[in-house]
Amino acid sequence: MTTQLLELNPAQAAIYTRSNLRRAIPDFDETDIAAINLRGDSVIVVRTDGSEQVYPREIIIAAYQEFTGRLKDFFAYLGPNYRGPSIWHNNGYILFKGWTYGHALGHISPNAKLQEAWADKFIHIKNQTKLETLLQSEHADLGYLIAPDGFRYMQSPELGSAVVDPQDNNGESQPKVNEHQEHAPYCSCGSFTRQMNNIQDFQQEIPGYKPTCIHLTWLKKYRQLLSERSRVRTEIPGGAVTKCVAWAYAPPEDHISKGRFLLLHTTSGSMAPISHWRTYKPNEVFTQEHAWDLFFSMLGAGYVPFPLTSLPQLSTALKNK
Repeated sequence: MTTQLLELNPAQAAIYTRSNLRRAIPDFDETDIAAINLRGDSVIVVRTDGSEQVYPREIIIAAYQEFTGRLKDFFAYLGPNYRGPSIWHNNGYILFKGWTYGHALGHISPNAKLQEAWADKFIHIKNQTKLETLLQSEHADLGYLIAPDGFRYMQSPELGSAVVDPQDNNGESQPKVNEHQEHAPYCSCGSFTRQMNNIQDFQQEIPGYKPTCIHLTWLKKYRQLLSERSRVRTEIPGGAVTKCVAWAYAPPEDHISKGRFLLLHTTSGSMAPISHWRTYKPNEVFTQEHAWDLFFSMLGAGYVPFPLTSLPQLSTALKNK
């Protein structure tokens, strides 16, 4: 008896793709594919010659989830001057795209210049739709509006039991929302939006499924880094930081190579002269892909990281290394 093939709904179409099949199956050939179908617990890949290949759905689902929530490098979502996420309204943040760090000339790119000009002005835009349009327009592409803990709309004293919704163009009052209520995470990116728009299909395919994206993953890791840095500083006896690491990053000069991540360390405090600093593992080359692990390793050893640009006495270190 032949089991009927299932037509893919929007969630399944996002999960069972050529790319995810390739990620799940190392030797998968993504050429000459006529169709991708489902049959029971299997994914059926139909080739143009009529032959079929059968794979378990669970491994494709795992590959999809891993890729959708993957962690991008440390510099992927920093604004100019190593600027982290900027607070917006209602527990939301502006997450910048790392235009400055993708190339040696990234800091003079139009998008990086726009980020620099707008970074402190986004807070004045209270309409969520207008903000997202500005951030993600085809001409700007500056970043995303993200709320890792969900939006929280505070009760307005002037309106009593009502608040103003930032998406309401007319400024009309909306029902009160408890500020302590747990809300679902949010990101304005296309991936997260597609998941939310088809959440029932995703949850039917993956029980208990919760939408996520690379931006939420990155911000969670960034928060963890800040928390760990704060903990290390707080636990230092007397509060005097002596074990320090100065870090610097030189973006790649082409679109093929990787950037260079440099670390200098000292046990004489952040204001120690250059002669008291040493290059960390000078015979090894570190890139943006090593940054997260290196940050947490140094913190684990009790060293507090500082951007080299924030330490005036090390201003010439990059030129000399």
